[in-house]
Amino acid sequence: MKFFKWLLIIVVVIVGIIAIYGATQPAQMTVEESIEINAPTSMVFDEIENFESWGQWSAWDKMDTAMQQAYEGEPGTVGHKNSWQRENMAVGTGSQEIVGIRDNEYIKVKMFFNGSTNENLASFTLTENDGKTTVVWDMLGAETPFYARIMNTIFKPMIVQSYKTSLADLKWVVESRHVEIPNPLNLEIVDVESQPIISILDSCSVNEMTTKMKELYTELGVYMGMNGIESGPNSLSYYYTYSPDKVVFEPAFTVSEIIESEGRIQSRNTTSGKALKAVYVGDYENLTEVHMGIEAYSKAKGIELADFCWEVYLNQQGEVEADELETHVYYSLK
Repeated sequence: MKFFKWLLIIVVVIVGIIAIYGATQPAQMTVEESIEINAPTSMVFDEIENFESWGQWSAWDKMDTAMQQAYEGEPGTVGHKNSWQRENMAVGTGSQEIVGIRDNEYIKVKMFFNGSTNENLASFTLTENDGKTTVVWDMLGAETPFYARIMNTIFKPMIVQSYKTSLADLKWVVESRHVEIPNPLNLEIVDVESQPIISILDSCSVNEMTTKMKELYTELGVYMGMNGIESGPNSLSYYYTYSPDKVVFEPAFTVSEIIESEGRIQSRNTTSGKALKAVYVGDYENLTEVHMGIEAYSKAKGIELADFCWEVYLNQQGEVEADELETHVYYSLK
């Protein structure tokens, strides 16, 4: 009898120690892991936004190849859902559903496990720098009663390792599919500094562009001459809308400082920040192909462009032959 008495005392003490220790642990399990992938965010996002693609890289999907899975909703949208039933006790049954999303930037997922109504949350945050994407994957577990928090401590190392393994496999999957995008225009992302300009905003059809452009530059030149304003070394033009019927554009000259605007003569600073730049040498008639090339390249690379662009003219017709005209084309990045 004494043996059983002492055994009971020992069991009670152990349970008490576990309960006390558990009570000192956080009420919710938190996990955060990250990895850098040599590919644009659009390629990485494509693998994460569709739960049917997770079988290629998720450690949990690989634990039980006999699992039964169901999918609902459109991939990449709020409401896209994945439910599973598995014999493997380490995975069990459950579901996950997208509850928040920003294209190529962020996905938030809510999860339920083994019939519990306690909500667990996970999120993916993607940031791109120089064509490489950093993926941060975090989890905030459901709130746990104090007597069960010891289980969070026990299971956390396994979940952390699963996160690391999954991200490593995600990196392999994406990079193995990453094909270098042709860049015949030698486009590059540059930092652009602002500078003061004097300009006129106007519009016309594409067929009227040449004549209208000359008229506006002449008007600017006359105004500057009459007011003693010296222009910088280059002329430029912003383009806001471009279609056969209507082009909205803003021819300009660089100046030493901003002046007071008068009528339709405007003065302001040019756009600054990061921009996608092309250097083109040749006749202005072929500039349309340059713009098409920029748009095709940026789409393939997942680079988001602003809805305006500008051209800087480093020399002028009459100064050099048409095939020697040098134009720098810039598109601001969103």
